[in-house]
Amino acid sequence: MKPSVLAIADSDSYLKLATSFLHRLGPEWDRRVFLARTPVMPTEAQIAAAFEGTDLDPQMLEVVNLSQLDADSVHEDILFASATGPVVAEIYSRILRSEPVDARRTALISALPGVAYPATQKGWNYRRAGDAFICHSHAEARDFSFMTESHSGHQPTIMVSKLPFLHCAGFPPEPDQKITRLVFAPQAKVPETLAERESILLALEQASKMNPGVEVVIKLRAKAGEPQTHLEAYPYDSLFADLQARQKISRESRIRFDTGSMSEALVAGSALVTVSSTAALESIDRGLPTMVLSDFGVNRQMINTVFVASGIIGNLEDVVSLNFGVPSKAWLRENYFHRMDRSFSQSLEILAQRANAGKLRTDPEILAFIRRQPLRHRLRTALPTPLVKALLRMRYGYRQSRGQGTKSAS
Repeated sequence: MKPSVLAIADSDSYLKLATSFLHRLGPEWDRRVFLARTPVMPTEAQIAAAFEGTDLDPQMLEVVNLSQLDADSVHEDILFASATGPVVAEIYSRILRSEPVDARRTALISALPGVAYPATQKGWNYRRAGDAFICHSHAEARDFSFMTESHSGHQPTIMVSKLPFLHCAGFPPEPDQKITRLVFAPQAKVPETLAERESILLALEQASKMNPGVEVVIKLRAKAGEPQTHLEAYPYDSLFADLQARQKISRESRIRFDTGSMSEALVAGSALVTVSSTAALESIDRGLPTMVLSDFGVNRQMINTVFVASGIIGNLEDVVSLNFGVPSKAWLRENYFHRMDRSFSQSLEILAQRANAGKLRTDPEILAFIRRQPLRHRLRTALPTPLVKALLRMRYGYRQSRGQGTKSAS
């Protein structure tokens, strides 16, 4: 009998993680994927992009209300909560409260969709009621292990895998510096300010003018107004149109915007630039020149401290001159490009076997912990979508009025 897994996602980046994870497990597992009905649900185009390159049929995707989720509706050995923190907490709560404490048959696991370094206490608390938490590098695993030491009682087992969209068995190919296409991968949360974002667009325009044989593409996760995992204060396509209207960028600019999967954007001859995006890892994986911008800082606020000592940090002047560094092998080994054996797969199989045999136990401390979770954590699943969207808009406007940006927990 095959082990079985159900993945539940709630946004574009988490759906991509879910489909990639299931694809890597392969047909040796029975696999299903649900999309939770929340205000950050992906568009049809984003759904298509998430399934592209996998062996999964997009028709298998089911949209569900988490209010209907309980142990009776989940028949799989493992439930992979591939979702934002509050939704993971709600999924875990519904399963744990509806299954026998001493003979639970559903193992609960979760992960973050990209770079999860440094670890954050808030993100960890949402997920610590699970049986396992998947890290994607040795550096991440060490950082999250500090979280387990700060709490007594139940803690999820930390497993080390690889990001499902990375394909190198170990070190990636050396980057080819012959560049015919420059791709910028925006990140919704950073940089925060209007001026910082405009400076990136102006540098890309300058790069286009200085390198006429190079195509310049801004690869959007979503167009302005479309849903994505995190709120975006200043969408790049809107800013670009505004700069053109103000004659800061020519109407004849050769820069173009693109959506769809990152795999389509990172073709041979491409080079990638980002402030803080997992796209940098995809680019390195393909042996493409890659740059993480330092103009706005390399720190926790920019969510890019993981790239310290990577060898790929540059600035906007380097973008214009197409001056790309080469990744450090010591950094690669510790951060996402380690070699994998069968230990991760075997650990999942053992967890599935224990669940199937009803050998999982729910710690009473965890039941008490999930009952204490604030009601606001459940807004995305407990309230009608229009009301939640209105509350998010109110929060967004308040934060902007106080100059706090748009950061939120993963």
